[in-house]
Amino acid sequence: MDHAQPPTADRLHLPAGQLRIVDAAAEAFMERGYDATSIDEVATRIGATKGAVYYSYRSKLDLFLAVYERGMLLLADRVEQALTATGGASAAERLRAVSVAHARNILDAFTYHVVIQNGVEHRRQMALKDADRRRLAELDELRAAHEELVHALVVAGQQDGSLRPLPTRLATRTLIGGVVGVAIWYRPRPDQDDAARAELAEQVVAVLLGGLLP
Repeated sequence: MDHAQPPTADRLHLPAGQLRIVDAAAEAFMERGYDATSIDEVATRIGATKGAVYYSYRSKLDLFLAVYERGMLLLADRVEQALTATGGASAAERLRAVSVAHARNILDAFTYHVVIQNGVEHRRQMALKDADRRRLAELDELRAAHEELVHALVVAGQQDGSLRPLPTRLATRTLIGGVVGVAIWYRPRPDQDDAARAELAEQVVAVLLGGLLP
């Protein structure tokens, strides 16, 4: 991966026009699926012509990759903030904070998360050029990096005694899988504000971490 890329927070700042396009694409991909979504559909959602979309994104696949990238950057940014806020805490507390950040990202950026999961499952059906495969591999590294971070915290927690001595990879993947699984049953509600989503994220992680705590 290109280590000369700007920090996560800087990469999240898209021009307003591009952000509208990517947000609309995430909604369309989630509701209709990748195959059934067209550039015309995305353009209609933002009240523009498809030429306006093509000005920023050369193809539907390019637009999907932009959605994937933004979704992973939103997660990385939130996790970075959680780690900064818990710098001197135990590994178990840092793991809790990272897991809550992950859950909050799913609740707050629900469309992006669903598109990423669906894309991971159906990528074999996409016509990928070599450049697209390389970009997708770079984005996959962001997902892998999150798993490695969680795994490192699980290992550290077992070493400092704040977590139970369970198989570390099993604990890591079960925890991440439980957080990701929120998307299976969660549906955004108009009456659910930021505070309600925050409380829900805390509750989900409390249940998942229960089996790892001493």
